[in-house]
Amino acid sequence: MASQTDTIARPALAAADAGPAPSCRAMVDTLVGVSANLVHLLERETEMLVDMKMPEVAALQDQKKELVRLYALAVRQIRQHAIAVKAALPVVRDEIETALKRVHDVALKNERAIASARKVNEGVMKAIAEVWNADRSAAAGYNRAGAKPQPNTKKPGFNYAAVVLDEKC
Repeated sequence: MASQTDTIARPALAAADAGPAPSCRAMVDTLVGVSANLVHLLERETEMLVDMKMPEVAALQDQKKELVRLYALAVRQIRQHAIAVKAALPVVRDEIETALKRVHDVALKNERAIASARKVNEGVMKAIAEVWNADRSAAAGYNRAGAKPQPNTKKPGFNYAAVVLDEKC
């Protein structure tokens, strides 16, 4: 079953490898179609990152890699046929610029969301490590003789803390 990505991008991209130059319109249509799909996926991924839905983000990665690959091919094809693109009508050049700018803008938002999610995850792991490695030598309470007990000099380990991580972390 062909995906939306396949039906939009593959015919014109196959023509790039096959020999004669595809029409300027076909190259632009391919770039615009792949760009729209990539933008949609990046926006979905960004929303999931903000909501910390990491399993859903992970499920998008294969599709994201494929769309990025197709986008790079479409951009390369446009660059390889720069003379034809320059000769095209201004509206066609505007379509190309708009598609490239849209992907760039959404990719920047996505990059910030990824960095933010990474920072949150690192913070969670740091907090877990701090609790795990906390100084447990301070004695608490009193012993049977009414004196403060001696500090616990054992290293922290499984006897002291249980760590449970679930999908919400």
